[in-house]
Amino acid sequence: MSTTRRTFLARGASGLAASTVAYHFRDATAAKNDRPTVGLIGAGWQPETKRQGRGIAIGSQAARLADIPVICELDTVAAEFANHKICGGKATIVDDYRRVLDDPSIEAVLIATPDHWHAKIAIDAMRAGKDVYCEKPVAVTIQEGKWLRAVAAKTGRVFQVGTQQRSEYDQRFLKAIAMVRSGRIGDLHRIHIGLGPGWKGGPFATTTPPKSLNWERWLGPAPLTEYIPQRTHRTFRWWFEYAGGQLCDWGAHHVDIAQWAIGQENGGPTSIGGTATMNQPLRSGMPTRSDTYNTPIDFSVTAKFPTGIEMLIDSSRNGITFEGDRGRFFVNRGTLEGTPVSEMDNQPLDEGAVASLYHGKLPTSHMQNFVDCLKSRERPISDIATHHRILTTCHLANISLRLGRTLHWDAKSEQISGDDEAAGLMSRDYRSGYEINDV
Repeated sequence: MSTTRRTFLARGASGLAASTVAYHFRDATAAKNDRPTVGLIGAGWQPETKRQGRGIAIGSQAARLADIPVICELDTVAAEFANHKICGGKATIVDDYRRVLDDPSIEAVLIATPDHWHAKIAIDAMRAGKDVYCEKPVAVTIQEGKWLRAVAAKTGRVFQVGTQQRSEYDQRFLKAIAMVRSGRIGDLHRIHIGLGPGWKGGPFATTTPPKSLNWERWLGPAPLTEYIPQRTHRTFRWWFEYAGGQLCDWGAHHVDIAQWAIGQENGGPTSIGGTATMNQPLRSGMPTRSDTYNTPIDFSVTAKFPTGIEMLIDSSRNGITFEGDRGRFFVNRGTLEGTPVSEMDNQPLDEGAVASLYHGKLPTSHMQNFVDCLKSRERPISDIATHHRILTTCHLANISLRLGRTLHWDAKSEQISGDDEAAGLMSRDYRSGYEINDV
C-alpha cells in the first residue's frame, strides 16, 4: 500500500496511452494472434470443499479467448490453484491489484473479488485505461453504482457485468423477455421473483487468520475486525460489510431480467417495502453483533413500478413468474415453462424478437461478448448503466428490510424521498487508505 496516489494516477495515464496504442495496433495489423491480454483479480477458493471459486470459473472462460499472464489473489493457496487450473502454472502471481493496473500490456481486467472490493478496483482499472469484466453485484451501495456508471461514461471503457443470464442458459431468459414484450400473456400486472432463502448462522468463534491469507488487505475498504472463517470465501455474502445477501446475489440476476422485461432497465420502483427474518437484531439498520451473519434469511418485499406493475421478491423457489391477464409462465436456469411457452410450438416468436433486445444479434457467450466488445467498442450486453439501476432495486429492498419500513424512491433523481436515515444507507464509510477518491 506504499504507492502514492500521484504515482498511481501517473502510471494509470501511461497505462491508458499504452492500452490505446495496443488496440490501434491490433486493429491496424489484424495480427494472427488477435487475443487480448487480461489480468485476473480475485481467484476465489472454497477450502472446505476444495471447489474452485468464481474467479477461476471466469478465468477459465477467458483463457479460451484471451491471454492471462498475471493473477492477483490474497490467498496463496487459491492463487496457486488458479494458476495451475487456468494458466498451466505460467502466470505471474501478485497480491496487489495495482501491479496489474501498472502493467501497460494488460488491456482488460477480470474482477472476481468479494463484492466489497468491486467498485474500488473497477474504478481504478478504468482510470488506468483498462476495460473491465466484473462479477455481480458490482457495488455494495447505491452510491458506488453511481460512481461506476459515471467513471465508465467519462473514460469510455468497456464494462461487462457478470450477469450471464442476459446471454446464456439457452437464451431462455431473453426469450422470456421477448414473450412479455410481444404480449404473449397480455397486459403484465405482476412479477414474482423467488431467490431462495439466505443462510442462517452464528455466533462464530474468532481465530487466527491462516498464513496463506492476507486478512488485512482482504478486508480492504471494510471495517477492521477479528478473523472469522465464515466472513471469507463463499460465506462472505451473508455479511453486510462485504455483500448484500441473497437479495443482491441472486437478485442481481433475476431482478435484472424482470426490469428489462417491463422496460425499466433504466428506471426503478416508486416504492419498496416488506418483512424479513434476520440473523440478528439490527439497530438503525446496522448489525448489533460482530460474530453472526447479518443479512436476511427469509424475506418478502413488494416493489411498485410507475407502470402499475408489482414485483414481489421473496425467498421462495428460485426463478421468475410473469403474470398477465392472458396467462402466466415461469423461467429459471433449468426451465422455461407454462401454457404460453407451449403455445410457441405453433405460434413462434417473430423472427428477430430475441435478437432485437441487443443490437439485432445475440452473443455466443457472455465472455465472447466481452472480448468482441473490446475490439468493436460497442456496449456489452450486460452494461454498467442498466446493472446499476436494477441493483439499486436490490439495495433498496435491503435498506427497507434493515429499517423495517417502506421506502419511496425517485428514480429520476435517484434519491430516497422523506427518509434521511434510509438515505444514509445509500453509501458507506471506507477504511483509511482504501477510499474511493475524486469521483
